Amino acid sequence: MTSRYVNLMREEIGILKPYIPGKPIEEVQEEYGLERVVKLASNENPLPLSEKVRKAIENELREINRYPDSDSRLLKKALAGKLGLSEEMLLFGNGSDGLLKIIGETFLNKGDEVIVSDPTFVEYIFVANLMGAELKRIEMKSYQQDLAGIIGAITDKTKMIFLTSPHNPAGTIIKKGELRDFLDRVPENILVVVDEAYYEYVQDEDYPDIIEFIKEGYPVIGLRTFSKAYGLAGIRLGYLFADPEIVALLAKALDPFNVNRIAQAAALAALEDEEFLQKTIELNEEGKEFLYREMGKRGFDYVPTEANFILVNVRMDAMDLFNKLLRLGVIIRPGDPLGYPEHIRLTIGTMEENKIFLDSIDKVLG
Repeated sequence: MTSRYVNLMREEIGILKPYIPGKPIEEVQEEYGLERVVKLASNENPLPLSEKVRKAIENELREINRYPDSDSRLLKKALAGKLGLSEEMLLFGNGSDGLLKIIGETFLNKGDEVIVSDPTFVEYIFVANLMGAELKRIEMKSYQQDLAGIIGAITDKTKMIFLTSPHNPAGTIIKKGELRDFLDRVPENILVVVDEAYYEYVQDEDYPDIIEFIKEGYPVIGLRTFSKAYGLAGIRLGYLFADPEIVALLAKALDPFNVNRIAQAAALAALEDEEFLQKTIELNEEGKEFLYREMGKRGFDYVPTEANFILVNVRMDAMDLFNKLLRLGVIIRPGDPLGYPEHIRLTIGTMEENKIFLDSIDKVLG
């Protein structure tokens, strides 16, 4: 890029760092000449596409020459009924990432303060930096978000707080009482964004229902996705729920037709396929317990998770382990860019994939 163009860009662009996703299977196959590659890096659902979803996609292809419903009305009606909220409380986007950006564009001004945990999902940092907000990072405590520390960091300039539950990459949750105590102490003029991308996987009965807090009038925006438990990462569809007034403001910043026809049809079918969702959760629980046992046998510490991944302390150079596993056809997520050196984040796969990972790590460790 020449200096002529650098001088034209917004100053905030200069500090942005592009998101680094997990390595694609195709890239690893090409780079190492491998036929079989197991990807346990991006917290995707390892199950094949639901047959109900497949048929819905095939049927929708007949209408692909037509623009989609810009309001996703059929999907909105179905999801509102499932969640027990009004349609005016819902908004869909091109993945949760797209909605996070819209939240920033709608509410953040240059100089506003945004509070995040450290470490946390990098997209919150991206949104704050994009809008010229000032970031405050509150260090995690024992893999838990430090809610008291966040409260202590609030000033008159604070506009927004990002929480994630289950936390990425730790997999821990904020419990009901903790969240209520926290929200009671947050001033009403601060928006609290709670990212629940892994909501469907949670088994802890003390996990809060964010919708209840919204209905009680707390200034909370909840975020969920069809990318994880519903197995639709490739269609990029997320949704948020909040007070109708907040949703109406956010809707002003949406791109036209921001959710395509295929995504709408696939998500609607996925909502109806409760058998697939239950199978997903059961597979995750089985894999989780299996990997807990196997990690323990190998002397690795891990963080008990409420998501579809496990943060494992391998007590070695995580990038070196990552590269050695790549050569064996296994993709994991090294902890360095996630804020946890000497850790890996391991997606829970099928039982076959989990065993391939264990066999590979045994080879690396000798």
